[in-house]
Amino acid sequence: MPNTTRRLLLGSAALAGLPRAARAQAWPSRPVRLIVPLVPGGTTDLIARVIADPLSKLIGGNVVVENRPGANGWIANDYVMRERPDGHTLIVNNVSTHAINSAMAGPERGLVPSRGLVPITNLIEAPQFFLAPADFPATSLADFVARAKASPKPLVYASAGVGSYQHIDLETFARRAGINLVHLPLRGAGEIVPVLLRGDAQITEFNVSAAAPHIEAGRMRPLAIVARQRLAAYPDTPTTVEAGFPDLVTTLWNGLFAPAGTPDALIAALHRHVVSILRDPEVLAALERQAVRATPSDSPAAFAAYLAEDVARWSALTREFNIQLN
Repeated sequence: MPNTTRRLLLGSAALAGLPRAARAQAWPSRPVRLIVPLVPGGTTDLIARVIADPLSKLIGGNVVVENRPGANGWIANDYVMRERPDGHTLIVNNVSTHAINSAMAGPERGLVPSRGLVPITNLIEAPQFFLAPADFPATSLADFVARAKASPKPLVYASAGVGSYQHIDLETFARRAGINLVHLPLRGAGEIVPVLLRGDAQITEFNVSAAAPHIEAGRMRPLAIVARQRLAAYPDTPTTVEAGFPDLVTTLWNGLFAPAGTPDALIAALHRHVVSILRDPEVLAALERQAVRATPSDSPAAFAAYLAEDVARWSALTREFNIQLN
């Protein structure tokens, strides 16, 4: 992490770029809350906690992580979008809670993440597995499809909630494979593991880092990597593309956002601070141990362009399968 002198210089530079009224009330003037829209235990919660302490040191104020799960991120997003745009409330969103929610929001919803939040930077990307409990006999996606077709009742897939990337990806899988699966929506990725281990669901999509201990312990079995290329750590696990599902290539991303209207200078300062954290060798090593790759955006504008493409992709899929918010 940068030394004390550098922290002071960074803080001074951030304040110098702010409007005079904002400088008069130094930022931060109270704890900065980093909202996580899901339960603890998932990748989104992990990356929030990775950046919270070093960000506290850089800005010279306390950064606290606050979990506000529910409704696939809408509870947290609605809350943050209504907060004062003064840099004291931020949110770590992911592909589900930001891009897919924005794609699925109807005209009746006045506030949506793509309009009510301003992008700061992408944070990380994490590869995903299609997983089954170890005691479920399928050993590949083809085997799972065959068993689903032969089952007297529909098999169950678990997701982090209606409109989550797991929901849409596994619905895509079921439709493309010609099988009928029952959806079990949860409050976040942190609830998926116990559900799968109890046998309440036969398949899910889960990030590699969180799944790895359960795979190594023989509790879960990877059926495919949800990607175009195999992972070096799991060379024998085929990709979804190899299994015949070329549009199943989702990578979980997490990004940092602030309420719309937050001053540009403050957004730029937050971008600089967080990018410096994500380029720190110790942080990079810690993320790599979790099979997570730091992917800071070149600028807030670059992250905004990335998001626009992602929202368009999920809009097409949700329209195709008529997936709507409850």
